Amino acid sequence: MVAGPELGVCATCGARKCLMLSQPIKILHVLDSLNVGGMERVVINVANGLDPVRFAQSVCCISQRGAAAHTLRPEVKLYDLGKGDGRAWLMPLQVARIIRTAKPDIVHTQSWAGVDGALAQILTQQGRLVHSEHGRNLPYIHHEPPKRKVARRCIYQMADAVFTVSQEMRQYFCRETGFPVTRMRVIHNGVDIGQIERARADGVRAELGLAPEARVIGTVARFQETKDLGTLVQAFARLRQQGSAKLLLVGDGAERAKLERLAAELSVAADVIITGIRHDVPRLLRAMDVFALSSLSEGLPISVLEAMAASLPVVATNVGMLPELLQEGEDGFLVAPRAVEAMSQQLARLVNDRELARRLGAAGRQKVEREYSLAAMLQRYEELYLSLIEK
Repeated sequence: MVAGPELGVCATCGARKCLMLSQPIKILHVLDSLNVGGMERVVINVANGLDPVRFAQSVCCISQRGAAAHTLRPEVKLYDLGKGDGRAWLMPLQVARIIRTAKPDIVHTQSWAGVDGALAQILTQQGRLVHSEHGRNLPYIHHEPPKRKVARRCIYQMADAVFTVSQEMRQYFCRETGFPVTRMRVIHNGVDIGQIERARADGVRAELGLAPEARVIGTVARFQETKDLGTLVQAFARLRQQGSAKLLLVGDGAERAKLERLAAELSVAADVIITGIRHDVPRLLRAMDVFALSSLSEGLPISVLEAMAASLPVVATNVGMLPELLQEGEDGFLVAPRAVEAMSQQLARLVNDRELARRLGAAGRQKVEREYSLAAMLQRYEELYLSLIEK
């Protein structure tokens, strides 16, 4: 294991702080893939954002590299195991081989796919084990089957640290597994405000076929059942009957064809723009006037944090950490899941009342600056990793 950090005491506050490492702390992140998504963005931001002099990081993808893998810094080593159904049960052994080769000081496994990595770390006994939960998908957004509960409980018990991204998710996973709430931490996601600020809006509306004067409702999401984008399309169709607006869907996924058919059936296909997977989300946010999220389940969505950082007012479903994040009528509006009419009404308010939209957007931006910056998130991860090495 890496030699521990030399520690000093801050003369101002008395806190211990790391002064120097004899060599970098090696961290291996294990997750399903680096496809476009919130959890994946967090892993990439941590791998790219922590000081490379102090942390040598690598990423192990269980299923595939994923569409966002190219955004990793060149010095972050990437392992792609290409998991298939026929040999899925051997995956912990394959991850164990990677661990023995990389010799990480910390193995950080992510969500359900990270179970293979956790088992591999337990097999090898190499380094410390960190496990984090970032969200949950259908059909397990309310309850999990007994086998998954047992597996998660075992991983949590054997890990050196366990955390999730919101209080709501901590309560859920502790309730489902019986794991003590006091032993599961919360580390909030954060976003790069500077990247949002640097994004230029020049030409983006013309590129998307949007008129300069059009009022644009947008979202950024993986097109899967849990995101329930059908509700957003239906809400938009009702709003569209009352005036002119456009709906910008940034993303792709298994539900795309279904969404295109729905838009055609509702006679709004000409007003719905689907971009496919994009890696310039901050720029696309500049084309939006209102941000919407219709998910059935969420952790702490990066897409909403980025929208708030871009000073966009938000209408979102009352799930996950969104009730903690958004203050009703102050920086956004909350509606019940699958509540088409309620979502349509709140979107219409923001489309039609530009001053209200501006005020909510400004308040959201201030909140992200105070509480959900990328720098704050990276500091929390660094403190966690260093605390494990000190033990």
